[in-house]
Amino acid sequence: MKKFILSNTSFYIYGIFLVFGIWFLISFTYGAGNLLFPSPIETFKALGSLFREKDIYISLGWSLLKTLIGFLSAFIIALILGSIAGNIKKIQLLLKPLIIVFKSAPVAAFVFLFLVLIGSSWAPIFIVFLIAFPILYESVVGGINNIDPIYLDAAKLDSKSYFRTLIYIKMPLSLPFIIVGLASSFALSFKTEIMAEIITGSTAGGLGTLIYAQRQIDPSNLAPIFAITLLAIIIILIVDLMGYLIKKHVKVMN
Repeated sequence: MKKFILSNTSFYIYGIFLVFGIWFLISFTYGAGNLLFPSPIETFKALGSLFREKDIYISLGWSLLKTLIGFLSAFIIALILGSIAGNIKKIQLLLKPLIIVFKSAPVAAFVFLFLVLIGSSWAPIFIVFLIAFPILYESVVGGINNIDPIYLDAAKLDSKSYFRTLIYIKMPLSLPFIIVGLASSFALSFKTEIMAEIITGSTAGGLGTLIYAQRQIDPSNLAPIFAITLLAIIIILIVDLMGYLIKKHVKVMN
C-alpha cells in the first residue's frame, strides 16, 4: 500500500515537471526573453516583484472576500434545499430543471445580465453564487441518496425522528460528497470571480481588476498577468489539497 502511495505521489510530481517542461518549450518557441509568452523563470520574477507591492495583497483579499460571500451564500441555500430534495423525491424532480439551467447556461450570459441589473461591483458575487450553487446542491443530494440503506433501517428501528436522522445520520454520512463539492466548486468559483472582474471591468478591487490594470499599463508584457494567474492557481491547488486531506480524514472516521 505504501509503495502504491509513493508511486502515485511520484507520478503527480512528474506531472508538475511535465507542465513546466511544456511551458518552457512554448516560451522558448516564442523566443528567449519574449514577454508575450514569458517563461516560468520570468513569471516567478514578476511574481516576486508583485509581492513587494501592497496592491497584490489588497487585490487578493478583495477577490477572496467576494468569492466567499457568493460561495457561502450558495452553500447555505444548497444545504437547505439539498437536504429537502435528498429526502423528498418530488422536490428533487421539481428543482431538477432549474439546476440544469444553472449548469448549462453560458457564464458570459449571466455576467452581462448581472452587469446590466446590478452593476460591475456586485455582478461577480452573483456569478459565483450561480456557478457554485448547482455543484453544492448536487453534492448534498448525491451524498444523501448514496447512503447505505442499512443505516437508515437502523434509524427506523431506533425510532429516530426525521430531523434527528437527518442531522445525526444522513448529514455526517454525506460529508465526503459534500467536501468534494466544496473543494471543486470553490476552485471554480475563484476562477469565475476573477474572470467576471475582467469581463465587467470592475473597479471594486480584485485580481481580475489588477490583471486588467496591468494589461493597460503595458500590453506587450504579459509576465505580470502570468504571475497573477500563477498565484490564483497556487491558491486553488492549496484548496484542493485541503479538501483531499479533509475527505480522507472523514473517511477514516467513518
